[in-house]
Amino acid sequence: MKRMTLFFLLIVAPALAIILAVIGLETLRENALGWILLCLGTAYPPGILIDYRLRPERYRGPVAGAGGAEERGNLSFWLILPGFLTAFFASPLEWMYLAPVLPRPAALQTIGCVLFLAGVALAVWAQRSLGSSYRTPLAVQGGQALIDSGAYRFVRHPAYTGQLLMALGVALGYSSVIGLGAILILLIPGLAYRVHVEERLLAARLGEAYAAYMRRTRRMIPRLW
Repeated sequence: MKRMTLFFLLIVAPALAIILAVIGLETLRENALGWILLCLGTAYPPGILIDYRLRPERYRGPVAGAGGAEERGNLSFWLILPGFLTAFFASPLEWMYLAPVLPRPAALQTIGCVLFLAGVALAVWAQRSLGSSYRTPLAVQGGQALIDSGAYRFVRHPAYTGQLLMALGVALGYSSVIGLGAILILLIPGLAYRVHVEERLLAARLGEAYAAYMRRTRRMIPRLW
């Protein structure tokens, strides 16, 4: 993994998570999503550091000379980042400081919480399905086997579906026009590009097995895309 990406994940992201926890604390009396942001922002800093300490291989590219491949420059990571940051930070800030544009019923908060928790569950399921093949940078290990079980039985990129649900849950739960716009304009195009890069790497290394898998599954949404 490039040093800049690793620096962001281990230093910048934990600092942002603490800010997110504070924002959640400021909104939890009026919006149930505040509890989720508070828990997420509190859990991320120790969680990412512990995970890096226990499983550093997840943050590395393929072993040199072992027939693996990785995305150069982690461009897809930087492309999806603005959409995520805007959805997670601008949505509650819009709730706190701007006049409402969309209705703010309690039911929408509930929907937002359900979507967010469903996204977390799906992302965790996807990570567990990948097992030792899971990597934070886009990388394919030499000799890596095709994973088409667990969450990957239904779509090719369930982790990204989970992340999209999380962002959508925050934006909807806070009735945020800015958050929803960021998902449409920034996040979805960024995820589409990341999917394209990842599938190109996988197809080049896994060959016909991955081509057959692509023919029988959708990318992120069953039966649609």
